[in-house]
Amino acid sequence: MTAPAFAHAAEIERSLELLAERCEDPAPLVYGKVFAAHPQMEAHFWRDTNGSIRGEMLARTFTALLDFVGDRHYADHMIGTELITHEGYDVPREVFATFFGFVAETVREVLGADWTAATETAWRELLAEIDGYVGRTPRSDVTAPAFTEMRQAFESRGGAA
Repeated sequence: MTAPAFAHAAEIERSLELLAERCEDPAPLVYGKVFAAHPQMEAHFWRDTNGSIRGEMLARTFTALLDFVGDRHYADHMIGTELITHEGYDVPREVFATFFGFVAETVREVLGADWTAATETAWRELLAEIDGYVGRTPRSDVTAPAFTEMRQAFESRGGAA
């Protein structure tokens, strides 16, 4: 069973369509905001000499956003998975969680006067919902007490250490 569509899907889709029409490559704008807010993250892109990695990551983000506001075939799970993956790249989840907001800021800037009150509401609610998924994703940098208890019980029964 798939989750119901996001209530403001049409507004998000419209804003992304306008972004695509008006900005050939929004990656420099988005990542400019990321690096301005989190300058320590720029060093993580040492291999990205031509911007293709940033471009691919942003393209995947747009695809995930469209799925998230649509049928949610995978995007709700992808957010948590990518959060943990990025922690493996030493990207703190608190930094990862800001990325979607920088996308929204970029869309707002590019749309200018076409960023309406309805668009603002849609993005605000979308970002809040995504933040909920981020908050519910288990941390990879701490051991949850419940997991510790389960592991100890398993080991006490003669399970692998």
